[in-house]
Amino acid sequence: MMTMKEACEYVKTSRIAKAKQHRIVVTKGDLCSGLTTKEYNKVKVKAKGAGSKGRSHSYTGLWNYNNSGIKLNTNYSL
Repeated sequence: MMTMKEACEYVKTSRIAKAKQHRIVVTKGDLCSGLTTKEYNKVKVKAKGAGSKGRSHSYTGLWNYNNSGIKLNTNYSL
């Protein structure tokens, strides 16, 4: 039977050992390197954009249709 401290230490060491084994399997013993220029230029990332909400009917056309007949009654004029 293990105590709580022994169990925590066992889990910690087993995770470290599994991580080392995983890195050896994934890298096949070689060091990791970055992308080449050709590989880097192939990657396309959309960084900014209007998003899908601006183009959908429920956010534009339907909203404008429902608000077209609403008039605000105020005590002052612009």
